[in-house]
Amino acid sequence: MMKLLTSVLLCFASLCAADDRVKVDNDAVRILKVVDTPHQKSALHRHEFNRVMIYLDAGDMEIIYEDGHKEKQHWNVGQVAWSAAGARHTSQNVGSSPLRIVEIELKKPGPVTPPVRKRELDPLAIDPKHNHLLFENAQVRVFRSWREPGAAEPMHEHVGAGRATVFLTDLDGSVKLVDGSTSELRGSAGDAFWSGPVTHSTTNRGSARSEVIVVEVK
Repeated sequence: MMKLLTSVLLCFASLCAADDRVKVDNDAVRILKVVDTPHQKSALHRHEFNRVMIYLDAGDMEIIYEDGHKEKQHWNVGQVAWSAAGARHTSQNVGSSPLRIVEIELKKPGPVTPPVRKRELDPLAIDPKHNHLLFENAQVRVFRSWREPGAAEPMHEHVGAGRATVFLTDLDGSVKLVDGSTSELRGSAGDAFWSGPVTHSTTNRGSARSEVIVVEVK
């Protein structure tokens, strides 16, 4: 009986630890912040959903597929990649330091009709100096956005199902909505959050440049 109870408690503890990786879980996405420890090979697995990967650290990974094919990957700090659902594989951090990754799993296929963007409110169109498109496909539009200390974005909108934002730097900011209301926005490098469609402007109130990755889900 004691062995059974101990086993149940260990399983519960393991589930709780796994849950700690999940930062957002809703109908559209699941956002996880994972840490790959050096030389800890994963079990054979596959990913059921397409993902957007944001690498918070530089590092090297080795992916070995079930058919024996090997893939070596090198990632830089702040690099973003598209990872399609696919074949079963193992993964291993073959570097010497932990590798932190924010993984955004996309639970739904892209819409039949893409969201309509108003050019006068599209952040990439109205402020290309501070917003750089990384990639776009049927499910997401992903871009890097930064702001100088004390500077404010032009009022703009995010359309579609919502957006995930991943901080690459600390941020002390404020958000102004189209109705004139304001709220504080604070976060640390590596934080991730989810928001629905919105029209707003963010001001960087800190003393250093802020930088984020924006993943607009269609």
